[in-house]
Amino acid sequence: MTKDERYTGVKQLIESGYITEFKQIFTYLPKTVLAGDLGTNNNRMTRLINNVHEFTLEELDRISQLIDVSYDSINVLVNNQYKKSKHFKRK
Repeated sequence: MTKDERYTGVKQLIESGYITEFKQIFTYLPKTVLAGDLGTNNNRMTRLINNVHEFTLEELDRISQLIDVSYDSINVLVNNQYKKSKHFKRK
């Protein structure tokens, strides 16, 4: 199975700093593609995009491998989105 070519574009956008939150990936890569490559369904993928705190470490690691960026890069995107979400409460 060949990897979707759009992963390369997403990688370049992450590395250039153009993508700063996890959900922005899906402007360039359909969530169905990533869901399929992760072995999950579209409904769960939608829930995870909207609630990034529900991702498992294993899923984030697999996403970083698919996009071919470091785990830390994906973690920063997730963290940025989480901090802007209603789930994050600053003390």
